[in-house]
Amino acid sequence: MELSFLNQLLIVLINSTGICLAFWVFFVNRKSKVNQLFFLMTIFILSWITFYYLMSLPVLAPRALLLGRLGYAAVFLFFTAAYFFFSYFLAEEKKFPILNKIVLNLGIILALIAVFTDLITKSVEFREWGVNPVLGKGWFLFSVIIIFLTLFIITRLLIGYFKFPKAEKIKIQYFLIGVLLFAGINFIFNVIVPLFTGAYRYSLLGNYSAIFLLGFTAYAIVKRQLFGIRVVLVQLLVGLIAVLLLINFFISESTFEYIWKGILFVAFLFFGYSLIKSVLTEIKRREELENLTSQLQVVNIKLKAAYKKLEKLNKAKSEFISIASHQLRTPLTAIKGYISMLLEGDYGKLPAKAVKSMESVYQSSERLIKLVNDLLDISRIEAGKMEIKFEKAALEDMISSVVEELKIEAEKKGIYLKWEKPEEPLPEIFLDKEKIRQVFLNVIDNGIRYTEKGGVRMKLKIKNEKLKIEVSDTGEGLTEEEISKMFESFSRGMAGTRLFTEGAGLGLYVAKKYVELHQGRIWVESPGKGKGSTFYVELPIKGLV
Repeated sequence: MELSFLNQLLIVLINSTGICLAFWVFFVNRKSKVNQLFFLMTIFILSWITFYYLMSLPVLAPRALLLGRLGYAAVFLFFTAAYFFFSYFLAEEKKFPILNKIVLNLGIILALIAVFTDLITKSVEFREWGVNPVLGKGWFLFSVIIIFLTLFIITRLLIGYFKFPKAEKIKIQYFLIGVLLFAGINFIFNVIVPLFTGAYRYSLLGNYSAIFLLGFTAYAIVKRQLFGIRVVLVQLLVGLIAVLLLINFFISESTFEYIWKGILFVAFLFFGYSLIKSVLTEIKRREELENLTSQLQVVNIKLKAAYKKLEKLNKAKSEFISIASHQLRTPLTAIKGYISMLLEGDYGKLPAKAVKSMESVYQSSERLIKLVNDLLDISRIEAGKMEIKFEKAALEDMISSVVEELKIEAEKKGIYLKWEKPEEPLPEIFLDKEKIRQVFLNVIDNGIRYTEKGGVRMKLKIKNEKLKIEVSDTGEGLTEEEISKMFESFSRGMAGTRLFTEGAGLGLYVAKKYVELHQGRIWVESPGKGKGSTFYVELPIKGLV
């Protein structure tokens, strides 16, 4: 008797709760396929539980077989609805089109077979504890399909968990808890226990576990709308107290009592309104915050994907530059060598007109070789394969060598090239001679090329335990925008494109990378257009001699 009452109580509670959850989820978003399928799934699972409960009632013994068959039909329909529910939630409804059709058709067919044939439930046995279904020949197929759908749903949820953003992962966690509890308890009481006892005496306990699946699933679907319940509860509480205060007001017995109860009622209405308003404001802010968080997570995923794609493109670009540069350098070097031999008369004296043309070709090949070498250096630097060979060296000697090499270029343009050498020798430092010499060549050559009047001046001094080189020119000067882009690859100022059209904008970029490899710093300053500019190179003093 006590067990019967407990079953009645549980059936009423589970059905009441399940129907409330079904309508609650449905009305939160009636247009959502996920919410619609949850509604169907809930109706089918409650039908399953209810039919099995009714089958065990003595008063309905003549209809026990029909009720048992309806229960098995509801099982098939529930698992069919569950399959599509999780497919739509995981946005995989189009991923398995053939399986979708098979599951839908099989679910309907098996539900009809369960009701109108004895393949699933052949008959029922009446025992002292209740009704025991006698299984038919199709029971094995029934079990296989149910197990397959259960494992398929759990597998898809686990896969989705690892690819979904954090907000969706939390929902999947709730789904998994509900599914695993429901599947585990059902497996124990509807499979393991009957297997060893031959009876379904405790099958109702497995069926009751449906409340875990429905509860966790409903919570996951409308988690963001749960705050609405707080508003409803607050409104109900405020309304209830207001009604009680109003009733209390009308049963007052004196004028004074009317006055203080009236004041209390008005004050409560004011504070109640403020409370409801504050809860609504909190909910609105919470929802806005959750929306922003979801949007940020989506943007973050897109940015990560874009960054990975950019990394691949950048790597492909560097590899292409490296391969192309290697392929170009050999023929260019050969061209330069043969032109040099022609100019030197190794193949006979050239006509005067031919000499001038070949000199132009020779200079062009020099520029191309320099460009190729710069490209190779860039690809090595970006790939992290640039080798640095440190050795002690005196910067005065290196600058003097560069000035001597570039003096002819300055004289051709009719500008000065002054090197204010320190009166006393400065400390030698550890550096890669070839690379730092290339830095000075690029910076000083840059000043000569873009200076039409005046000239270029170099200084070297110690400042803040660093050697600081200044290269000042009286050239075109730079704008703030040009300064900000000066050391970027393939970037040139307006004066550069006008005065020296052959440049590629790589020299200063390479110089910057070389200086950074020495833990130094390079920058440029200019008072403005027509006022010249000054390049600065700072290198740390290491290993003083």
